Amino acid sequence: MIKAIIVDDEPYSCESLATLLEQNCPAVKTVAICHSGQAGLLAIDEHEPQLLFLDIEMPKMNGFEMLEWIPVVNFEIVF
Repeated sequence: MIKAIIVDDEPYSCESLATLLEQNCPAVKTVAICHSGQAGLLAIDEHEPQLLFLDIEMPKMNGFEMLEWIPVVNFEIVF
């Protein structure tokens, strides 16, 4: 199983992606959906994902700024 986290400030986009993953990628399990970079950082620390779906443009902290707060990026990233 591949643990994935979705970080996007648009709830509809998150739910759509999670549904598509569930229907088409049974080996991928969405372990967290976050609507801010700050929540994404907490979820990464808690779940230690192998895959991160990350929105670039988000308020307060964009995707690139969020990545700067992660000391070791040991997962794949899809923007």
